[in-house]
Amino acid sequence: MAVGVCANRKREVKLDEIFSFSSEKGLLCKTCCEAKVASEFSEGTMWTEWKLDYLKRHIQQKSHLNAVGIIRRRKMGMGIGTLLQESAKDREKRNELSHKKKSDPEQVKILIDNILLAIKMNASMLSVQQIHDHMAKYVSIPEGWRSKNYAFEFVNSINEMQNETMCNVKNAPWHTLIVDESTDITVHKMLVLYIKYREENDVNYKTVFGGIIQLTACTAHDIHRLDLQRMVMLTSDGASVMLGKHNRVAALLKRKIPHLTEQHCVAHREDLGIDDAWKDVPLMRDVETLLRTVYSTFSRSTVKRGKMEDLAKILDEDTLSFRPLSEVRWLSRHQAVNAVLRNYTVLEEYCKRDNRDPVAIYCYKKLRDSKFKVTLTALGDVLGELAQLCLSFQRRNLTVMEGHCFARAKIKKLRSQYLNDEKDVQWSDRVKEVMRTSSADARNTGEITLFIRKLCDHLDARFPEDELKEWSAFDIEALSSDISFEYGSTDITTLAKKYEAILHHPHSMEAINSEYSEFKYIVKQKLKQGSISTFSDMVAAALRCEELKEISQLVDICATFQASSADFERGFSLMNHIKTASRNRLEVAHLDQLMCIKSKQEADGAINLDKVYNHWRSEKDRREK
Repeated sequence: MAVGVCANRKREVKLDEIFSFSSEKGLLCKTCCEAKVASEFSEGTMWTEWKLDYLKRHIQQKSHLNAVGIIRRRKMGMGIGTLLQESAKDREKRNELSHKKKSDPEQVKILIDNILLAIKMNASMLSVQQIHDHMAKYVSIPEGWRSKNYAFEFVNSINEMQNETMCNVKNAPWHTLIVDESTDITVHKMLVLYIKYREENDVNYKTVFGGIIQLTACTAHDIHRLDLQRMVMLTSDGASVMLGKHNRVAALLKRKIPHLTEQHCVAHREDLGIDDAWKDVPLMRDVETLLRTVYSTFSRSTVKRGKMEDLAKILDEDTLSFRPLSEVRWLSRHQAVNAVLRNYTVLEEYCKRDNRDPVAIYCYKKLRDSKFKVTLTALGDVLGELAQLCLSFQRRNLTVMEGHCFARAKIKKLRSQYLNDEKDVQWSDRVKEVMRTSSADARNTGEITLFIRKLCDHLDARFPEDELKEWSAFDIEALSSDISFEYGSTDITTLAKKYEAILHHPHSMEAINSEYSEFKYIVKQKLKQGSISTFSDMVAAALRCEELKEISQLVDICATFQASSADFERGFSLMNHIKTASRNRLEVAHLDQLMCIKSKQEADGAINLDKVYNHWRSEKDRREK
């Protein structure tokens, strides 16, 4: 008896799921009570002595097994008693539940496509139900699949593509991490990640969204889901929190990844160079004051904008909206100056007529100054050149070699055009036209020339000739010229030692040096034949050539480098487009999913509905019709 009690206590947890005890009724079988079968355990049993065998024997009795079958059929809605006694409402609910367990592939794909449309339109998951209901007018869609909960299930299945992307990144030979920190509309700090890589057996490089992380302090510990040893470069906007020397992201990562290279975004460097030169020249501050005054005057008053538009119609002139100067927009100076130049005639006439407004009087005085007009026109040309360079820097998958080439070429062009000889400056036709109608004093271009000289000096400091260091061994411009047999050999040896730990064949140092000798002359010959013309062409040719499989590893690493963080800036704009004031409660996980899907849509738009449906169907027990 004692053993029975002891044994009963040992199995008390399991038996409690079947049996219950009360001082009034004694021992009861929950299943028999619920099924209402005739049994002593359904009415209550009082014993003075307890044995575990009694309970085991009841579980195997026919009455208990019948009770289990009744409950099971009742839950499935198949009991004859339930069918006879159920109400119309219960029957409708049972049919709906039964219908939900069945899925028609084509109908579910329509629902998934509606989800993708809503994400593309930046609509919330609540509005997806309205899209479903609208589509149901024209095609058959089960009502049970249209709920918000199913919408989130579909989003999860669509987002499984990100797992595939991360698998491709992990299997890639190398990758570059493009990362930066910013804040969303709710002033939460976010770390936005992009990754550049090349898939195995492919010669094309991709830059994909890697995810977002909410954080309180940006550290290397927040970089996850990546094989750190295959990371060859960290690209950011150059902020101290990223590229600082002590306890910053790059410094912490380099402790784990000795071969890691830091890259300051080329577009940010160009903007900083322009800003430094702008502050060094007093006349540029006068230009900035005018640009800010004109923009604030017309952006804040619809009446003044209307009067100017009416005046433009009278003068038969086209107008362009004035643009603001922004410290976070790379092209803002060019756009602001270009808008004033396009509206110069109309703006001057407007300020002349509004002679009671002190702001208009100030603007008219500046606009009537022929020297100021010459400076502004020449500045428009220079900023136009820099805007073209900035757009080149914003190209996807821009390599460090290409970015450096674009920067050095632009610096040399500006020096050659404006700084060779004061009497031989190659001004544009529109600058010459303004000079022709101006006084001799106005033709003094000393200050604008000073700005151009300061600009070139600052850009020279930020894009030095020797920036590429050992990687100049793969400089396509140098390889196309007359080079010696020893050219680049020392650089290749240095690179091979630096990346020895991650090269696929680290023992083949001699093979790499030997192949580089062949590589130089193969590239030179292909350039001469015209079969390749760019750095990207050279990389693709090296990866395809079986005879260059050793040296192609270093070429591949160089091509994996990313020169610009423009992808991050696009990602931050995408985040702000999704997480708006009306959707400021979006959780980080859901925001990450939406950004992943939307970036995929903007890249190529190819989302396989069959894959999404198969994943969704496999997640739970769903039956097809």
